[in-house]
Amino acid sequence: MANIAIICDREFFNPFDQRVYKEVVSMKNAGHSIEILTPHTSTKIRELEGIKVRCYSTNGPPGIVAYRLIKQALKGNYDVFYCHEFDPLVYSLVLKALTKKPVIWDCHEYLVSMKKELQGNLAATLTEIIIKIASPRVDHIVTVDNLLGRQLGKFGKVTVIPNYPTKKDFPELIKTSKDKPNLLYVGGLTRKRGAKIMLEAFNILKKKIDATLTIVGGFYDPRLEKWAHDFDKKNNLKIDWLGWINYRDLAPIFSEASIGLCLLQNQVRYDRAIATKIFEYMLMGIPVLTSKGYLVGKLIKKGKCGETVDATNAHKVAEGMETLLQNTNLEKMGKYGSNFSREKFVWEKREEKLLEIIDKLT
Repeated sequence: MANIAIICDREFFNPFDQRVYKEVVSMKNAGHSIEILTPHTSTKIRELEGIKVRCYSTNGPPGIVAYRLIKQALKGNYDVFYCHEFDPLVYSLVLKALTKKPVIWDCHEYLVSMKKELQGNLAATLTEIIIKIASPRVDHIVTVDNLLGRQLGKFGKVTVIPNYPTKKDFPELIKTSKDKPNLLYVGGLTRKRGAKIMLEAFNILKKKIDATLTIVGGFYDPRLEKWAHDFDKKNNLKIDWLGWINYRDLAPIFSEASIGLCLLQNQVRYDRAIATKIFEYMLMGIPVLTSKGYLVGKLIKKGKCGETVDATNAHKVAEGMETLLQNTNLEKMGKYGSNFSREKFVWEKREEKLLEIIDKLT
Protein backbone atom coordinates (compact mmCIF):
# COMPACT_ATOMS: atom_id res chain seq x y z
CA MET A 1 0.00 0.00 0.00
CA ALA A 2 1.20 3.52 -0.83
CA ASN A 3 2.05 6.46 1.43
CA ILE A 4 0.31 9.40 -0.28
CA ALA A 5 0.67 13.15 0.25
CA ILE A 6 -2.48 15.07 -0.72
CA ILE A 7 -1.40 18.66 -1.48
CA CYS A 8 -4.18 21.26 -1.47
CA ASP A 9 -4.41 24.55 -3.31
CA ARG A 10 -6.46 26.33 -0.64
CA GLU A 11 -7.71 25.77 2.89
CA PHE A 12 -9.14 22.28 3.09
CA PHE A 13 -11.54 23.12 5.92
CA ASN A 14 -12.80 26.54 4.81
CA PRO A 15 -14.68 25.92 2.63
CA PHE A 16 -14.62 22.17 3.16
CA ASP A 17 -13.22 20.59 -0.02
CA GLN A 18 -15.63 17.78 -0.69
CA ARG A 19 -13.74 16.36 -3.69
CA VAL A 20 -10.54 15.99 -1.66
CA TYR A 21 -12.59 14.49 1.18
CA LYS A 22 -14.20 11.85 -1.05
CA GLU A 23 -10.89 10.89 -2.63
CA VAL A 24 -8.93 10.53 0.62
CA VAL A 25 -11.67 8.43 2.21
CA SER A 26 -11.63 6.11 -0.82
CA MET A 27 -7.83 5.84 -0.62
CA LYS A 28 -7.89 5.20 3.12
CA ASN A 29 -10.58 2.52 2.77
CA ALA A 30 -8.39 0.82 0.14
CA GLY A 31 -5.57 0.56 2.69
CA HIS A 32 -3.36 3.48 1.66
CA SER A 33 -1.68 5.77 4.20
CA ILE A 34 -2.77 9.38 3.67
CA GLU A 35 -1.64 12.82 4.85
CA ILE A 36 -3.31 16.04 3.72
CA LEU A 37 -1.01 19.08 3.41
CA THR A 38 -3.03 22.29 3.27
CA PRO A 39 -2.70 26.05 3.69
CA HIS A 40 -4.55 27.30 6.75
CA THR A 41 -4.78 30.27 9.07
CA SER A 42 -3.17 28.18 11.82
CA THR A 43 -0.43 25.54 11.89
CA LYS A 44 -2.40 23.14 14.04
CA ILE A 45 -2.28 19.48 12.95
CA ARG A 46 -5.80 18.09 12.73
CA GLU A 47 -7.43 14.77 11.93
CA LEU A 48 -10.29 13.85 9.65
CA GLU A 49 -11.71 10.36 10.09
CA GLY A 50 -8.30 9.05 11.13
CA ILE A 51 -6.46 10.91 8.34
CA LYS A 52 -3.76 13.38 9.45
CA VAL A 53 -4.24 16.93 8.15
CA ARG A 54 -1.10 19.08 8.35
CA CYS A 55 -2.05 22.77 8.28
CA TYR A 56 0.51 25.38 7.19
CA SER A 57 0.05 29.03 8.07
CA THR A 58 -0.74 31.48 5.30
CA ASN A 59 0.86 34.29 7.30
CA GLY A 60 4.08 35.67 5.87
CA PRO A 61 5.58 37.00 2.63
CA PRO A 62 4.50 35.80 -0.86
CA GLY A 63 5.67 32.27 -1.52
CA ILE A 64 5.82 31.24 2.14
CA VAL A 65 2.96 28.74 1.82
CA ALA A 66 4.65 27.11 -1.17
CA TYR A 67 7.91 26.87 0.79
CA ARG A 68 6.20 25.30 3.82
CA LEU A 69 4.20 22.76 1.80
CA ILE A 70 7.12 21.75 -0.40
CA LYS A 71 9.40 21.43 2.63
CA GLN A 72 7.00 18.99 4.31
CA ALA A 73 6.42 17.10 1.07
CA LEU A 74 10.16 16.58 0.70
CA LYS A 75 10.60 15.66 4.36
CA GLY A 76 7.84 13.05 4.41
CA ASN A 77 8.46 9.54 3.16
CA TYR A 78 5.77 9.69 0.49
CA ASP A 79 5.39 7.31 -2.45
CA VAL A 80 3.00 9.52 -4.44
CA PHE A 81 2.22 13.24 -4.53
CA TYR A 82 -1.44 13.89 -5.30
CA CYS A 83 -1.71 17.60 -6.20
CA HIS A 84 -5.02 19.46 -6.30
CA GLU A 85 -5.67 22.48 -8.48
CA PHE A 86 -3.28 25.20 -9.63
CA ASP A 87 -0.59 26.08 -7.05
CA PRO A 88 0.24 22.43 -6.26
CA LEU A 89 0.69 21.84 -10.00
CA VAL A 90 3.51 24.38 -9.81
CA TYR A 91 4.91 22.69 -6.69
CA SER A 92 4.90 19.39 -8.57
CA LEU A 93 7.71 20.61 -10.83
CA VAL A 94 9.98 20.87 -7.78
CA LEU A 95 8.77 17.63 -6.19
CA LYS A 96 9.17 15.64 -9.39
CA ALA A 97 12.65 17.01 -10.07
CA LEU A 98 13.98 16.39 -6.56
CA THR A 99 12.32 13.08 -5.62
CA LYS A 100 11.57 11.34 -8.96
CA LYS A 101 8.37 10.12 -7.27
CA PRO A 102 5.10 9.91 -9.27
CA VAL A 103 2.82 12.96 -9.32
CA ILE A 104 -0.92 12.96 -9.97
CA TRP A 105 -2.58 16.29 -10.76
CA ASP A 106 -6.31 16.68 -10.06
CA CYS A 107 -7.85 19.64 -11.90
CA HIS A 108 -11.30 20.49 -10.49
CA GLU A 109 -12.07 23.63 -12.48
CA TYR A 110 -11.71 25.43 -15.80
CA LEU A 111 -8.76 27.28 -14.32
CA VAL A 112 -8.02 29.68 -17.17
CA SER A 113 -11.59 30.98 -17.47
CA MET A 114 -11.94 31.11 -13.67
CA LYS A 115 -8.73 33.17 -13.34
CA LYS A 116 -9.98 35.50 -16.07
CA GLU A 117 -13.29 36.04 -14.29
CA LEU A 118 -11.78 36.62 -10.85
CA GLN A 119 -8.34 38.16 -11.57
CA GLY A 120 -8.34 39.39 -15.18
CA ASN A 121 -6.65 38.61 -18.50
CA LEU A 122 -3.03 38.67 -17.28
CA ALA A 123 -3.70 36.06 -14.58
CA ALA A 124 -5.55 33.89 -17.11
CA THR A 125 -2.66 34.08 -19.61
CA LEU A 126 -0.05 33.19 -16.96
CA THR A 127 -2.22 30.29 -15.78
CA GLU A 128 -2.51 28.94 -19.31
CA ILE A 129 1.27 29.15 -19.84
CA ILE A 130 2.04 27.37 -16.55
CA ILE A 131 -0.46 24.59 -17.30
CA LYS A 132 1.21 24.04 -20.69
CA ILE A 133 4.64 23.83 -19.05
CA ALA A 134 3.83 21.83 -15.91
CA SER A 135 1.04 19.40 -16.78
CA PRO A 136 3.05 17.35 -19.34
CA ARG A 137 5.55 16.62 -16.54
CA VAL A 138 3.09 14.94 -14.17
CA ASP A 139 2.48 11.19 -14.39
CA HIS A 140 -1.30 11.32 -14.58
CA ILE A 141 -4.02 13.97 -14.81
CA VAL A 142 -7.41 13.50 -13.16
CA THR A 143 -10.31 15.84 -13.87
CA VAL A 144 -14.05 16.21 -13.42
CA ASP A 145 -15.74 16.16 -16.83
CA ASN A 146 -15.20 15.09 -20.43
CA LEU A 147 -14.80 18.58 -21.90
CA LEU A 148 -12.03 19.48 -19.46
CA GLY A 149 -10.58 16.01 -20.00
CA ARG A 150 -10.29 16.65 -23.74
CA GLN A 151 -8.65 20.03 -23.16
CA LEU A 152 -6.05 18.55 -20.81
CA GLY A 153 -5.59 15.36 -22.85
CA LYS A 154 -3.13 17.07 -25.18
CA PHE A 155 -0.71 17.39 -22.25
CA GLY A 156 -0.75 13.81 -20.95
CA LYS A 157 -2.78 10.83 -19.84
CA VAL A 158 -6.14 11.91 -18.41
CA THR A 159 -8.80 10.05 -16.44
CA VAL A 160 -12.21 11.69 -15.95
CA ILE A 161 -13.69 11.04 -12.52
CA PRO A 162 -16.88 13.10 -12.11
CA ASN A 163 -17.40 14.77 -8.77
CA TYR A 164 -20.48 12.73 -7.94
CA PRO A 165 -21.90 12.79 -4.39
CA THR A 166 -21.52 9.81 -2.06
CA LYS A 167 -24.45 7.69 -0.93
CA LYS A 168 -23.05 7.78 2.60
CA ASP A 169 -23.16 11.57 2.89
CA PHE A 170 -26.43 11.94 0.99
CA PRO A 171 -28.62 9.16 2.37
CA GLU A 172 -32.28 8.77 1.54
CA LEU A 173 -33.96 11.05 4.06
CA ILE A 174 -37.57 11.75 4.85
CA LYS A 175 -38.28 15.17 3.36
CA THR A 176 -39.13 17.80 5.98
CA SER A 177 -41.15 20.75 4.70
CA LYS A 178 -40.74 24.34 5.82
CA ASP A 179 -43.80 26.55 6.33
CA LYS A 180 -43.21 28.05 2.89
CA PRO A 181 -41.76 26.71 -0.39
CA ASN A 182 -37.99 26.74 -0.02
CA LEU A 183 -35.53 27.25 -2.88
CA LEU A 184 -31.97 26.03 -2.30
CA TYR A 185 -28.65 27.01 -3.83
CA VAL A 186 -25.37 25.30 -2.90
CA GLY A 187 -21.91 26.39 -4.04
CA GLY A 188 -19.68 29.33 -4.87
CA LEU A 189 -21.40 32.60 -5.74
CA THR A 190 -20.19 34.48 -8.83
CA ARG A 191 -21.88 36.28 -11.71
CA LYS A 192 -21.06 33.44 -14.10
CA ARG A 193 -22.63 30.98 -11.69
CA GLY A 194 -25.80 33.05 -11.79
CA ALA A 195 -25.73 34.70 -8.35
CA LYS A 196 -27.06 38.07 -9.55
CA ILE A 197 -29.74 36.57 -11.81
CA MET A 198 -30.84 34.21 -9.01
CA LEU A 199 -31.49 37.04 -6.56
CA GLU A 200 -33.25 39.17 -9.17
CA ALA A 201 -35.45 36.23 -10.16
CA PHE A 202 -36.27 35.44 -6.54
CA ASN A 203 -37.32 39.06 -6.04
CA ILE A 204 -39.73 38.73 -8.98
CA LEU A 205 -41.03 35.39 -7.66
CA LYS A 206 -41.68 36.85 -4.17
CA LYS A 207 -44.25 39.22 -5.65
CA LYS A 208 -46.34 36.16 -6.59
CA ILE A 209 -45.38 33.37 -4.17
CA ASP A 210 -44.39 33.68 -0.51
CA ALA A 211 -41.26 31.52 -0.74
CA THR A 212 -37.86 31.39 0.99
CA LEU A 213 -34.35 31.13 -0.45
CA THR A 214 -31.57 29.25 1.36
CA ILE A 215 -27.99 29.78 0.15
CA VAL A 216 -25.12 27.52 1.21
CA GLY A 217 -21.76 28.81 0.03
CA GLY A 218 -19.80 32.01 -0.29
CA PHE A 219 -18.70 34.83 -2.58
CA TYR A 220 -15.34 35.21 -4.29
CA ASP A 221 -15.89 38.87 -5.22
CA PRO A 222 -16.43 41.32 -2.31
CA ARG A 223 -18.24 43.76 -4.61
CA LEU A 224 -20.78 41.13 -5.66
CA GLU A 225 -21.19 40.10 -2.03
CA LYS A 226 -21.97 43.69 -1.00
CA TRP A 227 -24.43 44.08 -3.88
CA ALA A 228 -26.19 40.81 -2.93
CA HIS A 229 -26.67 41.68 0.73
CA ASP A 230 -27.76 45.23 -0.13
CA PHE A 231 -30.26 43.84 -2.67
CA ASP A 232 -31.55 41.37 -0.07
CA LYS A 233 -32.15 44.14 2.51
CA LYS A 234 -33.55 46.67 0.03
CA ASN A 235 -36.19 44.22 -1.21
CA ASN A 236 -36.81 42.55 2.17
CA LEU A 237 -36.10 39.11 0.68
CA LYS A 238 -34.94 37.65 4.02
CA ILE A 239 -32.56 35.22 2.35
CA ASP A 240 -31.15 32.55 4.65
CA TRP A 241 -27.36 32.95 4.17
CA LEU A 242 -25.76 29.87 5.75
CA GLY A 243 -22.21 30.35 4.45
CA TRP A 244 -19.94 27.39 3.78
CA ILE A 245 -21.04 24.20 5.52
CA ASN A 246 -19.18 20.94 5.98
CA TYR A 247 -20.01 18.57 3.14
CA ARG A 248 -21.01 15.88 5.63
CA ASP A 249 -23.61 18.20 7.21
CA LEU A 250 -25.53 19.14 4.07
CA ALA A 251 -28.13 16.37 4.00
CA PRO A 252 -30.55 17.88 6.61
CA ILE A 253 -30.49 21.21 4.73
CA PHE A 254 -31.26 19.43 1.46
CA SER A 255 -34.17 17.63 3.10
CA GLU A 256 -35.96 20.98 3.63
CA ALA A 257 -35.68 22.15 0.01
CA SER A 258 -38.58 22.28 -2.44
CA ILE A 259 -36.36 22.83 -5.50
CA GLY A 260 -32.62 23.17 -6.13
CA LEU A 261 -31.09 25.93 -8.27
CA CYS A 262 -28.14 25.84 -10.66
CA LEU A 263 -28.05 28.86 -13.00
CA LEU A 264 -24.65 28.83 -14.72
CA GLN A 265 -24.26 31.61 -17.29
CA ASN A 266 -21.46 30.17 -19.48
CA GLN A 267 -23.59 28.33 -22.01
CA VAL A 268 -20.75 27.05 -24.23
CA ARG A 269 -19.06 25.21 -21.36
CA TYR A 270 -22.36 24.11 -19.85
CA ASP A 271 -23.43 22.42 -23.09
CA ARG A 272 -20.82 19.73 -22.39
CA ALA A 273 -20.61 19.65 -18.60
CA ILE A 274 -22.97 19.16 -15.66
CA ALA A 275 -22.47 20.90 -12.32
CA THR A 276 -21.93 18.67 -9.27
CA LYS A 277 -24.75 20.33 -7.34
CA ILE A 278 -27.29 18.95 -9.86
CA PHE A 279 -26.33 15.38 -8.95
CA GLU A 280 -26.51 16.29 -5.24
CA TYR A 281 -30.01 17.75 -5.66
CA MET A 282 -31.13 14.69 -7.61
CA LEU A 283 -29.68 12.24 -5.11
CA MET A 284 -31.59 13.93 -2.29
CA GLY A 285 -34.86 13.91 -4.22
CA ILE A 286 -34.95 17.65 -4.94
CA PRO A 287 -36.40 18.73 -8.32
CA VAL A 288 -33.92 20.87 -10.24
CA LEU A 289 -34.21 24.22 -12.00
CA THR A 290 -31.12 24.71 -14.13
CA SER A 291 -29.62 26.40 -17.18
CA LYS A 292 -30.39 25.13 -20.63
CA GLY A 293 -27.63 22.98 -22.05
CA TYR A 294 -27.27 19.92 -24.23
CA LEU A 295 -26.07 17.41 -21.62
CA VAL A 296 -28.01 18.72 -18.66
CA GLY A 297 -31.16 18.94 -20.78
CA LYS A 298 -30.85 15.26 -21.66
CA LEU A 299 -30.19 14.38 -18.02
CA ILE A 300 -33.19 16.29 -16.67
CA LYS A 301 -35.48 14.90 -19.37
CA LYS A 302 -34.32 11.32 -18.88
CA GLY A 303 -34.45 11.60 -15.08
CA LYS A 304 -37.86 13.38 -15.17
CA CYS A 305 -36.55 15.50 -12.33
CA GLY A 306 -36.86 19.20 -13.16
CA GLU A 307 -36.88 21.99 -15.71
CA THR A 308 -34.32 23.96 -17.73
CA VAL A 309 -34.56 27.71 -18.39
CA ASP A 310 -32.73 30.58 -20.06
CA ALA A 311 -30.61 31.38 -17.01
CA THR A 312 -29.44 34.71 -18.44
CA ASN A 313 -32.95 36.20 -18.07
CA ALA A 314 -34.25 36.89 -14.54
CA HIS A 315 -37.90 36.92 -15.67
CA LYS A 316 -37.50 33.53 -17.39
CA VAL A 317 -35.83 32.12 -14.28
CA ALA A 318 -38.64 33.48 -12.07
CA GLU A 319 -41.19 31.85 -14.38
CA GLY A 320 -39.30 28.57 -14.09
CA MET A 321 -39.27 28.83 -10.29
CA GLU A 322 -43.02 29.49 -10.25
CA THR A 323 -43.81 26.67 -12.70
CA LEU A 324 -41.85 24.12 -10.68
CA LEU A 325 -43.23 25.19 -7.31
CA GLN A 326 -46.79 24.95 -8.61
CA ASN A 327 -46.26 21.56 -10.24
CA THR A 328 -48.52 19.02 -8.54
CA ASN A 329 -46.04 16.24 -9.38
CA LEU A 330 -43.13 17.93 -7.58
CA GLU A 331 -42.69 15.14 -5.03
CA LYS A 332 -42.87 12.45 -7.71
CA MET A 333 -40.32 14.41 -9.78
CA GLY A 334 -37.92 14.36 -6.82
CA LYS A 335 -38.32 10.60 -6.37
CA TYR A 336 -37.65 9.98 -10.07
CA GLY A 337 -34.42 11.99 -9.83
CA SER A 338 -33.28 10.23 -6.66
CA ASN A 339 -33.86 6.73 -8.03
CA PHE A 340 -32.22 7.62 -11.35
CA SER A 341 -29.09 9.15 -9.77
CA ARG A 342 -28.59 6.42 -7.17
CA GLU A 343 -28.24 3.90 -9.97
CA LYS A 344 -25.63 5.83 -11.97
CA PHE A 345 -24.37 9.12 -10.57
CA VAL A 346 -22.73 8.35 -7.23
CA TRP A 347 -19.08 8.45 -6.15
CA GLU A 348 -19.09 4.77 -5.24
CA LYS A 349 -19.52 3.91 -8.93
CA ARG A 350 -16.34 5.78 -9.93
CA GLU A 351 -13.84 5.56 -7.06
CA GLU A 352 -12.32 2.38 -8.49
CA LYS A 353 -10.81 4.41 -11.35
CA LEU A 354 -8.92 6.54 -8.84
CA LEU A 355 -7.55 3.52 -7.00
CA GLU A 356 -6.44 1.91 -10.28
CA ILE A 357 -4.34 4.99 -11.14
CA ILE A 358 -2.55 4.85 -7.77
CA ASP A 359 -1.95 1.10 -8.06
CA LYS A 360 -0.36 1.50 -11.51
CA LEU A 361 2.03 4.20 -10.30
CA THR A 362 3.21 2.47 -7.12
